[in-house]
Amino acid sequence: MSDDIPLPAPKSLQSVIGAMLFGADHPMTPEELRNALQQRGVGAEPDTPEATFAAAGIREIRAYLEDIGATLSHADLGIRLCEEDGRFSLRTVPAAAPWVRTLLKNDTPQRLSRAALETLAIIAYRQPVSKAEIEAVRGVSTDHTVRALLELNLIRTVGRSELPGRPFLYGTTTTFLEHFGLKNIKDLQES
Repeated sequence: MSDDIPLPAPKSLQSVIGAMLFGADHPMTPEELRNALQQRGVGAEPDTPEATFAAAGIREIRAYLEDIGATLSHADLGIRLCEEDGRFSLRTVPAAAPWVRTLLKNDTPQRLSRAALETLAIIAYRQPVSKAEIEAVRGVSTDHTVRALLELNLIRTVGRSELPGRPFLYGTTTTFLEHFGLKNIKDLQES
């Protein structure tokens, strides 16, 4: 008997997209998903799942992403589909956090200090913003706080001001959106 037992073919493009999101190490755009499908389909025999799935368009992939999100929401499996800046990922639901932290042996959630939250709010709502502008609003030095937020990848430098000395301008990152469960920065005005 051979050890090379053929794997069954996936039944649907939706299951393949779900598996790719689950296996991805970063949130993925529909374009990245399509590129992966196309790469797998290169040289595939006609009428195989590889060839069929490689022909999927962006609109079709987006429709499957919506279906995956609705299915996960309805099934109450503790997993949800999240979108941040047009990138999609699978995440655990916040209500399950204590159990997931226990499993991962990380019993204390990472919390931002009040100073970090205030600084982050100023950057989020006023971006792009310089450190001097942040300090003018807060009334205190923000060197340490800005450095900590940069290290946590919640903010990034987005350019330089035209003011004398050409200070750095700061803005939020995709990690910020992920951390606070926002699709894009415009969601801040709605909340």
